[in-house]
Amino acid sequence: MRIKQKRVVLATGLTPVVGWQRILFSALLFVLAFLTGAMVFAAPPKEVIDAANKEGELRLYWTSTATDTWRQRFQDAFNEQFGTNITIKDTRGADWARDTTKVVAESLAGQKPVWDLMLTTEAHHNDLYQAGLLVHHDWAKLFGVPPQAVMFNAGAYAFAHQVALPEYNTDLVKGPDIPRKWEDILKPKFNEKIGVSTATHHWARLSQFWGDEKTTQFVTRLTAMKPRLGTLADLNQRLHIGEILLVATQIDNFMRVSKIRKAPASWAEDCDPVLLQSITVGPIKGGPNPNAALLFAGFLATKKGQDLFQEFQWQSSIFVKGSPYWKFVQGKDVVILKEDFMAKELQRRTDKYGAILGYR
Repeated sequence: MRIKQKRVVLATGLTPVVGWQRILFSALLFVLAFLTGAMVFAAPPKEVIDAANKEGELRLYWTSTATDTWRQRFQDAFNEQFGTNITIKDTRGADWARDTTKVVAESLAGQKPVWDLMLTTEAHHNDLYQAGLLVHHDWAKLFGVPPQAVMFNAGAYAFAHQVALPEYNTDLVKGPDIPRKWEDILKPKFNEKIGVSTATHHWARLSQFWGDEKTTQFVTRLTAMKPRLGTLADLNQRLHIGEILLVATQIDNFMRVSKIRKAPASWAEDCDPVLLQSITVGPIKGGPNPNAALLFAGFLATKKGQDLFQEFQWQSSIFVKGSPYWKFVQGKDVVILKEDFMAKELQRRTDKYGAILGYR
């Protein structure tokens, strides 16, 4: 997918003409503009708000980096948005794959889900979807969610994105040595001075754009460079102290850490395509508080919810015009996982590239 800055063109299949046809075309534009505006200012039905308020509680699973302060801030903003009095009881998970598997396994055993919502990635929500644990909702009508953000037969939607790109030490990598494209990280200068993380799914995501053959050749050449292996956090630290010059893929969470520490680190922003991981939400079927779950999921699409999550994680949605990541991807190719690729290829290719790199 390539994102370009350009004027909006209505996908109506019509061509502006003259006379009465022009009048009809103008009327169509008015109707479409009205409908689009209605989506932007969509609001959930009062009965959903009342039912959520009656439940009075939301059981939320989210990032391990959350704190009591952040839980309270989200709770306050959520209640202020809808005039409710709902308590958020959170679980801060460090192993999203394990905990998603736990939800699926317990469901298969006939047990009710522990959580109402999980704020995780599209890959984890794909597991919930394949297990029949997501419920269809009209996200655009209820909350004005951009249609292109809706996934899994409207069982969930992407409310934010995580970016991954090559990272380099700005003190030690300068000028022509700064990677301008992905292939540049294979330069001999970076032999034994490049880190490749345990997040081998990044290469599987890139393969959706490049194809398996090209990605296999790339990863094989990368392995021949004798890269340092480790977690994203570990490699970020090694890059800060100059032990390595590059991290082959680094996510925004750790770029934020680098910025806070004023470390000599930057993304190689010219590399194209940009790898995007969708941060996804959708009520879990059979959860204890379905209305509160739906309402909070919708809250994350509101301006208040978007701004708060951006402040919390420094992540935003590329589908929300004017957001930081919407601006970042203009004119770039981006990789967003397709649902059929998730279901059929993501894990297989992740395992394959991980094995080549020496992780499995």
